[in-house]
Amino acid sequence: MTTKARGGTQSPTLEAGAVSLSGVLMQAITHIAPAIGLATSIAFVTSLTGITAPLAYGIAFVLMLTVGASLTRLARLFPSAGGYYTYLSRTIHPRAGLLTSWVYFLYDPLGGAINLAFFGFIFQGVIKAKYGVTIEWWIPFLVFLAIVTFFVYRGIKVATGALVVLGVLEILVVVALALSGLLSPGPGGATISSFDPARSLSGNGLYLAVVFSILTFSGFESVAPLAEESRNPRRTLPIAIITSIAGMGVFFVVSSWGIVAGWGAHETTALANSAQNPMLVIGERLWGAGWLIVLLAIFNSALAVGIACTNASTRVFYGMARSGSLPRQLAKVHPRHKTPVNAVLLQTLITLAFGLGIGFWIGPDQEFFFTGVAITLGLIFIYCAGNIGVTRYYVTQQRSSLNFWLDILFPVASTVGLVWVGYKSIIPLPTGPAHYAPFVVLGWFIAGIVLVWYMSRTGREAWLVKAREAADEVPER
Repeated sequence: MTTKARGGTQSPTLEAGAVSLSGVLMQAITHIAPAIGLATSIAFVTSLTGITAPLAYGIAFVLMLTVGASLTRLARLFPSAGGYYTYLSRTIHPRAGLLTSWVYFLYDPLGGAINLAFFGFIFQGVIKAKYGVTIEWWIPFLVFLAIVTFFVYRGIKVATGALVVLGVLEILVVVALALSGLLSPGPGGATISSFDPARSLSGNGLYLAVVFSILTFSGFESVAPLAEESRNPRRTLPIAIITSIAGMGVFFVVSSWGIVAGWGAHETTALANSAQNPMLVIGERLWGAGWLIVLLAIFNSALAVGIACTNASTRVFYGMARSGSLPRQLAKVHPRHKTPVNAVLLQTLITLAFGLGIGFWIGPDQEFFFTGVAITLGLIFIYCAGNIGVTRYYVTQQRSSLNFWLDILFPVASTVGLVWVGYKSIIPLPTGPAHYAPFVVLGWFIAGIVLVWYMSRTGREAWLVKAREAADEVPER
C-alpha cells in the first residue's frame, strides 16, 4: 500500500491487513509477558504483601478488566497506529493527545529495555550460581536486543509469527510449574489465606503491590498501534484486548498462588529475599534438571516482550510522525518489509541507551523496580485519561450508542480505583530506588504540560489537529 507524498510521488505505508486475530492477541499477551512478568514481579510483590501476593494480582486484574472493557469502545471507533494519542485527540482535544503521548514515552519505549536488562540479571546470577562462570548481564542484553531489532525490522508478519510461538511456549511452561507447586507445596501448603487481605504484611504494602501488579498486566493496550496492520481492526482489537486481560488475569492469579505455595506459604520472607529467581528455585525443587525449561520460558518471554514493546512504540512514533507531531523522518517505511525503519532505529537506540545506562548506574534489577513503579504511575494517568475520553465522547457525541456499563460505570469505577491505589502506594513513599519514582513521573508530567503550553502560546500547535484525521485512515478490511 502506498500514499501520495509531496510532489505527487508514492511513499510506502504499513502493510494493511497483515496481522490476523491470533497475531494481534499474541501481541497483547506477549507484551503482558507472562513468564518474565511473573519472574520479575513475584519476589517484589511478595516482599510488599507476603502470602497475599496472589490477591494483589487479583485486584490488579479486576481494575485492568474494567479499563480494558472501556478501551474497546475507543479501539472500535478509532483504529489507528497512534493508539492513545489518537484516542485522546479525538475524544477530548489534540493537546490531551500530545500530553498523553508524552507520558506514554515512559512506557513502551522503556519496557523492552528494563525487561531485557532484568533477564540479563537473571541469566548472570544463574550461570554464576550453577557453573561458577560470570557472564555480565549486558552481554545477553545486547544479544537479545539484536534479535528483537531483527524481527521487528523484517516485518510485522515475521514479528507476530514469532510472538505466537514464543507466547504459547512460555504460558505452557509457567502454568505447568504453578500446578506442580499447588500439587507439591512447601511448608504451609496451598492455602486460601493467600486471598485474605487481613494476612497482608501491611495495607500500604498491599496497595503498592497492586500498583506493581498493574505493570504485569500492562500490554493489552499495545494492540492499538497495530490497528493499521490488522485484519478488520474494529472487531479484532476489542476481542484481543478483553481476551488477553481475562486470560492473563487467570494466569497471574493461579501462577502466583502456585509459586507461593510451591515455595512454602510459611517461608515467604525467604522467597522475597532469594538470591536466585524464585521460579528457577522452585523449578529445580520440583523438576530437577527441568529447571532449565523454566529458564528457557523466561528467555522466550524476554524476547517476546522486547518484540511486542518495539512493535507498539515504533507504530506510535510512526503515527505521530505521519500526523506531524514528530519529525517526518520517523514516518519512513521500508519499501519491501513495510516497517517504519527509522522508528525501529530510534527505538533500538532508546533501548540501548536506557537499558545500559540505568543498568550500569543502579543495577539491572533495581532499574526494573525503579522504572517499573514510574511506568505504572504513568500508566495510571494514561488509563484514567482514556476513561475520561470514553465517557466524554459517548455522553456528548454518541448518546445514541451510549452504554451505561462500558461508557459510564466502568470508566468511573476504574478511574477511582486506579487513583486511590496509586495514592495509597506512594503515601507514605516507598523505600529503595522506588522512592524516587513518583518524583520522576511528576517532573516528566510537568515537562509535558510546559511543552503543550509552549506550543499553544507560540501558535505552533496547528499540526496537533492532524491527529483527528488519523482514525479515518484505517478502512474496514
